[in-house]
Amino acid sequence: MKYSTVNGISTPLSRCVLGTSGIRTADKHRLLDVFFEAGGNCIDTARAYGGGAAEVSVGEWIRRNQPENLVVVVKGAHPPNCGPAAVSTELTQSLDALGIERADLYMLHRDNTDVPVGEFVDALETEVAAGRITAYGGSNWGMSRLAEAQRYAADNGRAGMAAISNHFSLAEPVEPLYPGCESVPPELAGYLADHGIALFPWSSQARGFFSDAPWDGLDPNVWRCWDTDDNHIRRERAAKLATSLGVRPINIALGYVLGQPFGTFPIIGPQTEEQLRLALDGADLVLEPAQLTWLATGM
Repeated sequence: MKYSTVNGISTPLSRCVLGTSGIRTADKHRLLDVFFEAGGNCIDTARAYGGGAAEVSVGEWIRRNQPENLVVVVKGAHPPNCGPAAVSTELTQSLDALGIERADLYMLHRDNTDVPVGEFVDALETEVAAGRITAYGGSNWGMSRLAEAQRYAADNGRAGMAAISNHFSLAEPVEPLYPGCESVPPELAGYLADHGIALFPWSSQARGFFSDAPWDGLDPNVWRCWDTDDNHIRRERAAKLATSLGVRPINIALGYVLGQPFGTFPIIGPQTEEQLRLALDGADLVLEPAQLTWLATGM
């Protein structure tokens, strides 16, 4: 497992992050066991996952195991409660459920463009001052609002956003997975690289689009969001490169995200131990810049 750092967080994070949306009962705790045994130490949680059920279940595992160097990403202020006032309330609920005193990284789960960015930054900075979050960011934030938030933070002597969590994968979506979701167009990718902002991409393997599992068993959203000729060609390239490297296409998809010139911490969301072990096979894959370009463009 490879590790890297995020601005403001002293503990190095595993480059792969385990998404916990599906860990809502004790029978899924084995996924956490395997992830940490493999060297993972960063998990992604959210108040919206199962109406808090996932945080409760993950909290039970944390209390029982007390893992060293644990890094917890917490998301809150999800619509319809997407406003500064929700930050404190939902953060309290998340910390209580997880059994931790501080969120290493707290992200607004969506943006609300009716709210001035300064109000969001002020609410987050209040929690930093209170010692309840270490660093903060925004999930599904577009470039203009992110840049505005960073300007506000700089003008007011604040740290600003250390990370965002938007969709990014080798497959390019034709429509958002959920309302209000954002991806990472080239101009935003450049902004992240230039400003040292980390990306925690969700659906980093396009919900199994690159897997060799039977397609009729995949999430139906795969076809709504990623079923295009260009993406199928990218999948063919991934399969070809996988054969030459002795891995599987879904490992290539993860390697593509990990190989970007801006800091990426792809969130993986396996539902079974087999799926998790397969995903982790791609965690140490290093692709050359020319391979990354060829996968995306064929050139």
